[in-house]
Amino acid sequence: MGWRCGKASCDNMDGGKMKQGRAGQNGFTLVEVLVALVVLISGMLGVMGMQYMSVQGNATSRNMRVATNLGQMQMEMLQATPFNNLAQGNDSPVLDNSTSGGVVFQRIWWVQPNCSVLALGINDANDNPADPCNPALLGTDICVVDPDPAAAAPVSAIRVRTCWTDRFGNAHSVTFNDAKNNL
Repeated sequence: MGWRCGKASCDNMDGGKMKQGRAGQNGFTLVEVLVALVVLISGMLGVMGMQYMSVQGNATSRNMRVATNLGQMQMEMLQATPFNNLAQGNDSPVLDNSTSGGVVFQRIWWVQPNCSVLALGINDANDNPADPCNPALLGTDICVVDPDPAAAAPVSAIRVRTCWTDRFGNAHSVTFNDAKNNL
């Protein structure tokens, strides 16, 4: 058995003819191809959106990690400083781009000596969420100060805050609170 094909049709050796399909029966129609493309593009856009959100989340996480590390380092330095040398301050640590992603961080710290009652879990009443690292904020709400230093407990309250602004202009901060024995 074999086939013999000419321009119009194919015959098998037994004399039967193979039928040619009509146009449009073999393959896909233009509408089917367009629907498939729409489905494919919709799926790809969803994946691209998830990728964008993932990259954005990673950047936020990196900034939070860097700010936490900077705040912790400053808190440890203040804890190691003798009581008589403790002072308020602020700085902008210089970091390379691979660490900070181009974000500028600012630290500010407050030291309140002679605390009779610590309120380390409470934010300052004069905190400004739009400008959390304003050096004018004195952080006096971190403890109740005894008016008589001789009667006060030998404890200082310490607050360290690290601030940064994201690429959308939103202010963020990480705050550490601690107490230090004045002895």
